[in-house]
Amino acid sequence: MLFRFLYGTGVRISEALNLVLDDVNAESGIATIRAAKNMKDRLIPMADSLTKRIIIFKNGFHRYSDSKMWLFPSCHNGIMGQMDKSTAYNHFRDYLLMADIPHTSVGPRIHSLRHGFAVRCLKKWVLDGNDLTVLLPYLSAYMGHSDFRATQYYLRLTSDLYPEIVRRVEAEFGYVIPEGGIIYDES
Repeated sequence: MLFRFLYGTGVRISEALNLVLDDVNAESGIATIRAAKNMKDRLIPMADSLTKRIIIFKNGFHRYSDSKMWLFPSCHNGIMGQMDKSTAYNHFRDYLLMADIPHTSVGPRIHSLRHGFAVRCLKKWVLDGNDLTVLLPYLSAYMGHSDFRATQYYLRLTSDLYPEIVRRVEAEFGYVIPEGGIIYDES
């Protein structure tokens, strides 16, 4: 469930591992990220399909859990506690092996799920004909970035995965996604 949550929300692994049951409101489909990287709280809306899976997960795995229990716990010596990043990484590696997906020094990594989220958002918006100048600031805030420059890094990945999307974006918004390694400059 952890990796589905990461892929479906784009949150950082540390943010997901810090969630307690009370932080995820299955009725509203909103997860609350508390004191994240920039020490700000933010609300993360979840897709209906993810919300349904969270409900099943909470009603099954967490049926008897206290509301302050970690959403994605780990068991150490028979005691449930907070999962750490290395345990999550080991699970991720195990799943890659089971799926016969090679893990090299360049990936895939857990953080690749966050990248995938950003790229999927951009692809959907472009294909739907949405105005990126309106939506990209929302993506930046949603991902917990303090400014748009951090979000641009994720959007550069789009050029490798979806060259047809980049061609369409460049036609109208060429200044939004920088070329290889160029960082946004306000001057």
